[in-house]
Amino acid sequence: MSTASRERLRRLVRRSDADPAEAALLCCVEAEPTLDVDATLLRLDALTDPLRVRGYARSSPDVAAAALADYLAGEQGFTGDPATFHDPDNGLLHRVLETKRGLPITLAIVYVAIARRLETPAFLVNLPGHVVVGLGNDTPPVLLDPFHGGARLDEDDAAARVEANTGGRLAYRRSMLRPAPAAMVVRRLLNNLTRDFSQADRPHDALWSVELRLLLPNRHPDDHRELGALLNRLGRFDTAAEAFETYLELTSDEAPGREEARRAAIEARARMN
Repeated sequence: MSTASRERLRRLVRRSDADPAEAALLCCVEAEPTLDVDATLLRLDALTDPLRVRGYARSSPDVAAAALADYLAGEQGFTGDPATFHDPDNGLLHRVLETKRGLPITLAIVYVAIARRLETPAFLVNLPGHVVVGLGNDTPPVLLDPFHGGARLDEDDAAARVEANTGGRLAYRRSMLRPAPAAMVVRRLLNNLTRDFSQADRPHDALWSVELRLLLPNRHPDDHRELGALLNRLGRFDTAAEAFETYLELTSDEAPGREEARRAAIEARARMN
């Protein structure tokens, strides 16, 4: 755990101009405490240099879209990892830069980082179930899917993705194509890591992913309940009880899971004796 990196992350995600790559790497410090965030950001600068040399700086969104897909997917080999989708490494940006395999969100962060270094407006689009990249200032923006080789998407494609990823429960709206704020991006990234670390039986890592979620301005009461469950599993019964009790304080009687949290808090207190 790094107090300095956590404080830097807490401040960064509250900025409207936050760099999603920097935020993602600050999360990675928890997994690899010796990681030099600023040096890794320089690796992204170096990754951009070939495109800059070819004259793609300040390109139009259409030109930038083709250049990014050809370079990052075609030349560099960045692509999705469906075979081992839930490997936690796919959610850690420093590992994605090494393996060139990742989740939709981490690959989208790479594309956005490179596009911004080429002075092309770029942002993450938080579509339900699948993050993509938006380029340019028009509505709708130019859309790319880094997980599928930088494939170009139109609005019909985006609508089909929403329907498929939600089982038809959500209807596509153009507002879904708005830039995702940094806090939303980081929360989605951390949610993935909590899930994947838990499935990989790595509770210590799942714990820091929830602790980081609690630093965000969009933290949820459920984060405290998840924190309590992980602390309980790790035998830290005093702080587990406190986390469950915080969840109870922040929720109404109608909230799901309140009775389970109440019992868990009592049991954790009992195990302290």
